Order: sequence, then structure tokens, then C-alpha cells
Amino acid sequence: MVGTGAVVGAGAWVAPSILSYDRVAAAIGSCGTKPRQVDWTDFAGQTIPGTVNAADGTTVTVTVLDPDNVQDTTWNFRAFNGTINGRDNPAITGMSGDSGTAGVTITLEFSTPIQPSFFLVDVDRATNSWEDSVEVVGFLGGGGTGFDPDSLTIGGGAVQVITPRLVEGVFSSNSTNSEVEVDFQDLVDRIEIRHFDTTAWNNFQWIGVHDLHWC
Repeated sequence: MVGTGAVVGAGAWVAPSILSYDRVAAAIGSCGTKPRQVDWTDFAGQTIPGTVNAADGTTVTVTVLDPDNVQDTTWNFRAFNGTINGRDNPAITGMSGDSGTAGVTITLEFSTPIQPSFFLVDVDRATNSWEDSVEVVGFLGGGGTGFDPDSLTIGGGAVQVITPRLVEGVFSSNSTNSEVEVDFQDLVDRIEIRHFDTTAWNNFQWIGVHDLHWC
């Protein structure tokens, strides 16, 4: 669990604190409470389109990068029609045949800078089968140098934080033990979510992205 302090307005400082779990719906930052802007339930059972209109009018452009051709043909960023880790209809990216260096990158570009929060779900591991690794990086203004989320908050013991931008599955779990809350308190206009597996076990695996909240 990672907590960070943040500057809020001129001369105002918020002390570092341990982040409470499942705080997306009421995440407090410099912009106040973060409402849900994209609900993947709107696309349940469908591949996520290349352009999504958020509740506040922001346009979200969705790009899938699979240079090594390891992404599953069905779960090529498709909204699940059901519940995973207690989250309804997350958008899934799945892959198989991983070489240990290959991976799939989901890029979300926003028409205006935002402060997003979302959940990664089903980030887990099965012995000799798969080990989900997920890296999340933010960008602003078209720059090539990415920066870390302000926090990665794990749901339980099935997933661990490796670096401020990287989480990995520790063991298998179908509960909230295998999900991670990702929070940016700074503005971004692009997020890259890379799913990979350094073990090269080659079996099918997936992770989900549950909804998007921002100010």
C-alpha cells in the first residue's frame, strides 16, 4: 500500500496518510470527490470501441498495442458480461503464448487533462500457469517521459506492489484480494496499462480495468 501527500491550492498541504481501501467513489484530491465518468457496463459483452464518450463530455480514445501477437482474440479489451472480484462488467484484456518479454498495452487518451482513479481486477498468479504483471504509467502534454500513479492500493494478499507503477500477482484469488486501486492526483491526458508475464508459462491469463473516475 502506497500513500503520498499532495499540495492542494496555494500554501495548503495535506499530510501523507495510509489510504483506506476501496476509496475510489469518494477519493479526495485537489478537485474534491471523483465521480464515475466511464462505466464499462454500457459495453457489457462487447469489445470496447476506439472512442468512448465520458459522462462529463470528455472523449476517451482507446488503443490496443500487441506487437508480439499474444493477445487473446476474444478478450482484446472487451467488457465482461458479469462480475469479477465483486466488480460489475470490467473491461478485460487477455493473452496467451507469452514469451516472458511480450505483453499487451492498453492506452487511454483523454481529450482534456483529468485526475483519474480506477481498479485493476484479477491480478493474480497460478503455479506453473501464469503470473499477472501490470504496469500503469501516466503522461501529460504529449511528453514521452511517463510518471507513476500517486498511489497503488492493494485489496489483499493475492497481489503485491513491486514499484510505484508495477504490481504483480502472488497467488490465485477470485476475491478482492487480487485487485488494485490506481489513483492519480495530478493531471494526465494519457494512461498506458501494460499487461505481461515474465514467467513465459504461455497459458491464458487476463486482467480487468473497472470503470474510470475523475475530476
